[in-house]
Amino acid sequence: MANPPQQEMIWQGRLQLGDEPGTYGDASYPGICAELPITVIRSDPAGQEFKLVLATEDLETFQGYPGHAITVVMYLPDPNQPFHSIEQVVASASFVSADHNKKELTVNVGSAPGPFRLSVRLRIDTTVNPGLYDDFIWRRLSLKATNFQFFASFGFPT
Repeated sequence: MANPPQQEMIWQGRLQLGDEPGTYGDASYPGICAELPITVIRSDPAGQEFKLVLATEDLETFQGYPGHAITVVMYLPDPNQPFHSIEQVVASASFVSADHNKKELTVNVGSAPGPFRLSVRLRIDTTVNPGLYDDFIWRRLSLKATNFQFFASFGFPT
């Protein structure tokens, strides 16, 4: 029987996303979007995918709307321009009320050795009229990988 994936916390804090600054007095306010840089390292060459887990507080969406957009981007070296990167979307999903403040995204990085420089972007649903945007807290980002095939750190260390 395979071991269940282990979860590793990458980042924890309180970012208020939405259109009403100060709704949560104990949170930083980046506005309608926040993007966190992470570095993922493969510890087992057999592993090709892992899950990123976003935890929120008070996330609520209107039925019939697409929900808050989660986008995971990988930064790859540009083969045509030294010291330049190409952004490649490797996962995306919508975060809605039915997710109950926890969303898991599967990220497949293939067989490249890594390390993998990624960003995780959470952008509120702006198909709703301004003034009715959802205000909520993004409080944690974690990585889940079977048998610790991957691990992560916050930021892009050199």
